[in-house]
Amino acid sequence: MLLYIMKTKILQIALLTLVLTGAAAQGIQQDRQTEEIIVYRLPNPERVYIYNDGSVVYDAAIPNTAIINNTFILPDNVRLDSLSISQGGRRIHSYTTFIGEVLVILRSGERPYQVRVVQVSIPDLRTGVPLNVKYGIRNSGLSWNIMLDMEVQSNNNLNCALIAELRAADNLPEMTRSILARNPEIILASSSNALLEDSAAFFNLGKPLIEANKRQLIRLEEGTVPYRIVYVWDANRRERPTAFLRAQSPLKSMVGQTQFYLNSNGMIIHNGYLTVSPDRPFDIPVGEQPNIVTYKSIVTREFTEAEFPDRKTHPFTHSLEYKVENQSGKAIDLEIHVPITVGINHRTEYTFTTKPPDDRPGDRLLWRYNVPPGGNIVLQFSFDTDVRHDPTYRQFDYSEGNGR
Repeated sequence: MLLYIMKTKILQIALLTLVLTGAAAQGIQQDRQTEEIIVYRLPNPERVYIYNDGSVVYDAAIPNTAIINNTFILPDNVRLDSLSISQGGRRIHSYTTFIGEVLVILRSGERPYQVRVVQVSIPDLRTGVPLNVKYGIRNSGLSWNIMLDMEVQSNNNLNCALIAELRAADNLPEMTRSILARNPEIILASSSNALLEDSAAFFNLGKPLIEANKRQLIRLEEGTVPYRIVYVWDANRRERPTAFLRAQSPLKSMVGQTQFYLNSNGMIIHNGYLTVSPDRPFDIPVGEQPNIVTYKSIVTREFTEAEFPDRKTHPFTHSLEYKVENQSGKAIDLEIHVPITVGINHRTEYTFTTKPPDDRPGDRLLWRYNVPPGGNIVLQFSFDTDVRHDPTYRQFDYSEGNGR
């Protein structure tokens, strides 16, 4: 009887041990399941700023569902020196960042992935108040530039379209792809004049879908303006005038040096770089006109101090003559540019025989003419100076004296 009772108690203890062991194992399994269902979500990007120096900045909201134990995640290529956190419009400066691997839902409806991220933990986070972050990323794979497409149209009109070229590399990080797939606002930003409200510091492209290994062209601004052909003769340095297509910019944007393409009848007739600004006209060289004939001569006379003591400070007189004949079948607008000669010790004194210059931009004298078909013009002037000669005189058709 005693043996039976002992066996019964031993059996009860064994059963109890099994029950407790099973309960403990079930509790451990439940804890593991609890750990496994901790899944993070990436920030919801509202705006993506792509700067022209290659930097990319995200302006994002952190939803409450993405904050677990006062912690949220950012991509592992985040630039921590650019991280800005705010809640209720007030900056948060106290937080901790650390790198780890967690389960992340990259796209809605897909299973979570184990992803390397930067975790951000905020000790004093207010419950229910929206959290916003701005952060830059390294190696974004996104780049852009602006180009100007110009097309010559009928009636001497020039159509100008300012176009943004947006490129996404084929090796975009998976987290970057998932963020861009949410269609945030894309803003092209200038890194040089971002503080100037009246400049074209930002171009809002709306919400285009950006995908890896794709190039997108997006029109930013367009306008049409009349143009004219102006023949510019840099008279002391070139043998004949260069034809320029000249037009005032119809665009309000100011984007500085920009690559342009000039099209006519479906062909690119010229390309290069020019400054795009509302106050700067377009001045594009388009070639030379062989039916514009030029001639230039220089006569230099030296006055000795013994013979002319009043010419001590200006012993040299340079007399110049420029001729242009328009042998083409239509009238031309002509500009003649001549560099100003600056005295070594004394101010140069000019005397204009035919007519004074129409303008004096910078270091040049500029004359403007409208030359009819078969017409010609003659420009003559002289100047007294202490400069003996100019190396460009060697390119003149006729040179006498030259102060040598």
